[in-house]
Amino acid sequence: MKKRLRNLQKKIASFRKQREYLVFQGIVLFIALLATVAIGIMPAQYELEEGEISPETIYASRTVIDQEATSLARAEAAEQVEDVYLYDAAVEKKVVNQVTALLTYLLETEVPSPQEPQPGEETQEEENQGETQENQLQDMAAQLLADFPEVGDEKKALALLAIPKEDVQHTLDLTTSTIHTNIKQGKGIKPEEVEPSLQNIKTDLLQAQISPLLRDLVIARLDEHYQHTRIYSPEETAAQRRRARDQVEDIVILKGAKIIDKGEAVTAAHLSQLRALGMLETSFAYGYYMGLTVLILCVFSAWGYYLYRYRPEILAVPSRIWIIGIIVILTLWAAKIFGGMLFEAGSIYLIPAAMATLLLTIIFDVNLSLIFGITLSLVIAVTAGSDINVLVMTLIGSIAGAYSVTKVNQRSDLTRAGLLVSAANAVGIIGLTLISNGLALTETSVQRTLVDLAMGVASGIISSIIAIGLLPFLESSFGITTSVRLLELANPNQKPLKRLLLEAPGTYNHSLMVGNLAEAAAEAVGADPVLCRVGSYYHDLGKLTRPYFFIENQFQGYNPHDKLPPSLSSMILTAHVRSGVELARQYKLPPVIIDIIEQHHGTTLIGFFYHRAMAERGNKDQLLEDRFRYEGPKPQFKEAGIIMLADSVEAAVRSLSQPNQFRIEGMVDKIVRDKLADGQLDQCDLTLRDLNKISQAFVKVFAGIYHKRIAYPTEKDLAKVSL
Repeated sequence: MKKRLRNLQKKIASFRKQREYLVFQGIVLFIALLATVAIGIMPAQYELEEGEISPETIYASRTVIDQEATSLARAEAAEQVEDVYLYDAAVEKKVVNQVTALLTYLLETEVPSPQEPQPGEETQEEENQGETQENQLQDMAAQLLADFPEVGDEKKALALLAIPKEDVQHTLDLTTSTIHTNIKQGKGIKPEEVEPSLQNIKTDLLQAQISPLLRDLVIARLDEHYQHTRIYSPEETAAQRRRARDQVEDIVILKGAKIIDKGEAVTAAHLSQLRALGMLETSFAYGYYMGLTVLILCVFSAWGYYLYRYRPEILAVPSRIWIIGIIVILTLWAAKIFGGMLFEAGSIYLIPAAMATLLLTIIFDVNLSLIFGITLSLVIAVTAGSDINVLVMTLIGSIAGAYSVTKVNQRSDLTRAGLLVSAANAVGIIGLTLISNGLALTETSVQRTLVDLAMGVASGIISSIIAIGLLPFLESSFGITTSVRLLELANPNQKPLKRLLLEAPGTYNHSLMVGNLAEAAAEAVGADPVLCRVGSYYHDLGKLTRPYFFIENQFQGYNPHDKLPPSLSSMILTAHVRSGVELARQYKLPPVIIDIIEQHHGTTLIGFFYHRAMAERGNKDQLLEDRFRYEGPKPQFKEAGIIMLADSVEAAVRSLSQPNQFRIEGMVDKIVRDKLADGQLDQCDLTLRDLNKISQAFVKVFAGIYHKRIAYPTEKDLAKVSL
């Protein structure tokens, strides 16, 4: 059974190193995130039918758009738009021309005027002229009948030709104006308006003082040629109906709005609203949850891209992905619990959104914290019903939380961070209140604002408390080391430090001095000063095994190495690194402290015993040099390199008989150059500029220790002065 468990553990460990494990993490965290957001959004469902009596008063569980009611309202608006007919002026002109064509013809036709004979003076010539005029009239009548068959016969044609031009012109003007008037003065008429309009024109003509013959012919032509002048436009009709639909705003059901009272009869409108809210047992808001999935996928993809593009070192460590995922999900659950999304009690201003950025900044850094905090605020706002106030307050709290813990040097900083978040929340609430209510203060608004302010202040405090409570669990579960954990390790009451103080006091004081040097250097080059200080306290923990074999713990001039061969002395010195690693694991120190213990000497040569051995052997042996070097590895990160330099510099400067600024500067520069030339700093991120700043920081610290002091006067000197 144990063998199977070991094999399973090996397979799991192997799987964690593969790229597929990262995909597995992503899928698990995405499902967990989506489920966390979705839980609590699903409202209570009711089984109701139209006409049934509601068993209870039902309120809207969230703010949604009633798509069904909105669609009906838009359809009604479109139906109210009449068919669009476009006026065609050419048709009106054509109608006028066709109806008045006969009148125009009569006006343009020159009818010969018959000359009346004088009594008793008729001659043959005059008789011939009369016959000619009669023939001309007959020809003109025939032509009129040919052009206008509706005239009927020659007699009517001759009668028309005999009508005076003034009467024809009057009839033409009257007919034209009547047609224009009834065609709505250029606006036109629709097909269904043709018959009423035609009857109006006929009535006007019948009542007018015009020739009956002309009137009858005009009316006949009206019956034949009068038509509508507005043409139906399907394109314009569709466009106006579309505009009418677009002008209808979405019908929104606000969260908390009453849908139906207890004992009220259920109507189709009630069912429509419940269906839109997903509160009917027969309905499910597929579209809403699909949209929610897409939104979460977008946010999740943005997180993944940020880590892949800018923070690949986090993706390389699976435990860090789990930490981020757990913090995000726990923050969402806290938002649901305190924000009233799961229970009736709660307030949107009580949402502890800052807990995520507090934890992420302490564990990682402020940049990552801001990216996740801002996007997480969007998710919380959507979860809370897309409330803009939730978005604003969670953004304010998250940003304030991220910047409030950029430097945590003592425990009280976490409490201070919670108060800063509370203050930022209070300012944000005041701003939102002024935006919504202005300066119109009432007793109710003041009370509501005070309650909101109390909730906002409590949110910051709760965020800080939860962050402080979760931090130890995250540290122990995932083996991470935060500044808070380092501050705990810096407490002199820690058992390893108490042992150093009692069993190896020289090493303890040496470690304190190295801590001062390393902290100053770290601040100069932008490294972690807290890690440098705490790592320095524990870097020589292995000397507890044989404390008196190290010169700082030797008293009264006794040195056990004087009686030991150089090779054995070298083995004892190098063994303190291995012993330190074992003790660190025994005391459950963080992995980063163990790395510092293991790397603080790198592969440095133990020069004193090496040269002593060389003197005894009388020649140089390369293999011998390897036996007198520490096992390493060399420093792998800035803080380990700084502690290596601080350790060497502190021991070297202490060995100076008369330390002054010039000697200290020379010794510091020599140590740094030697480490660089020996390749001990090749694998950490320290640059030449960093090394120069580190040297200056060391010298500055030593200057404060080895400064020149004045000699205090003795009693004899004072007596001489008094005389």
